[in-house]
Amino acid sequence: MASSIEDFYDAPVTTIRNKHAFQKGSSYGGKRIEDRFPIFSVYVSGVTGEEWEDLDSEWRKAWDYDNESKLWVETENSRRWLSVSLFEEPKVDMEFDPHGELCVKATMATVAGDPFWYEEDEPDQWINEVDTTNGSTSSGTLRVSNPTDQEIWLKYVVQAYPGAEYTLPDFSFGSNRREMATQHANRTITMPPLLAGEHLLVNTDETTTQVESNIDTQVYLRMDGIRFLYPIPPHTPPTDLPVSVTGAPAGVGVKVRMPRPWSRPWGLH
Repeated sequence: MASSIEDFYDAPVTTIRNKHAFQKGSSYGGKRIEDRFPIFSVYVSGVTGEEWEDLDSEWRKAWDYDNESKLWVETENSRRWLSVSLFEEPKVDMEFDPHGELCVKATMATVAGDPFWYEEDEPDQWINEVDTTNGSTSSGTLRVSNPTDQEIWLKYVVQAYPGAEYTLPDFSFGSNRREMATQHANRTITMPPLLAGEHLLVNTDETTTQVESNIDTQVYLRMDGIRFLYPIPPHTPPTDLPVSVTGAPAGVGVKVRMPRPWSRPWGLH
């Protein structure tokens, strides 16, 4: 890579300021996380003209306007990617014939609709060890954490068994976003009874459908309007959250995935 890299560091943010007619100054009204427009240059070089042309072609073929590519940054402590696509056509320095120079500088203007750098999701699971088909309840825990500087929304996979009812956590973690931080400190949600062969895919993100079925049932209608409300705050240490199931045999369970979004390509632990 060449020097003069732009828009790689902190995720772009615009703060919202409000004021009334006679107010001195302004009041904080929130923030808007913008898309990111990384600009960077690379040198593509080869030993022969044919090799250079092949490498230059492979570099260009790795980029598209309609589909995203992953731009990776690796350090001793982390390996993160940013999903980007071309925003404009690559600019190539053609002052000299690259076949003769065996090197060309290509400047890439890209866009990241999701401005965060990601590491692989962190998983955990709980396996039920007790037969609860007699109506009893089996309980356990999932260990969750969030070392990032961003809030995260947990993703669950609930294993199928006809009639099984799982209970998943939705703790407020002190957030007053619903003005019920105390009342929802230990909030849980009992999922609707499962149909035969029905695994539930739960994405607690408030901007999504949240609950989907692998067999394409309208499971969200069976939720009776109940939704997950709370993300895991930034820099949350490992914490055990309760899960339970009733009406299921031993061996079924719940998996959780914890996304790892960061505003920078390294650091911030």
